[in-house]
Amino acid sequence: MMNRRSNRKHGIRVKSRFRFITFLVIVAGLMISGLGFATGINESTASVTTDYDTYVVSYGETLWSIADEINDSNMDTRKVVYVIRQLNDIQPEDLQPGMELIVPANI
Repeated sequence: MMNRRSNRKHGIRVKSRFRFITFLVIVAGLMISGLGFATGINESTASVTTDYDTYVVSYGETLWSIADEINDSNMDTRKVVYVIRQLNDIQPEDLQPGMELIVPANI
């Protein structure tokens, strides 16, 4: 038996140039996306700042009446009450005359 040596190189054979280039483009895109994600390049920062005012509670006032008073934008009063409660970490029954509340300036 004769031992034949093949001139064929072992490895990957590219059958379709189009498929190979498409594969390379997809891999490069995934690598760039992964690098951007890992380094935080794609993060966006909010440039919106909210200004706050101080509101002093008077006798007989409720969160609802305060929300109605400070609401200039016709926002739903329930949402304004919710925002005031969240900002001050209070319940309606915690409201006392003389208490200072933080309220958004631009509601």
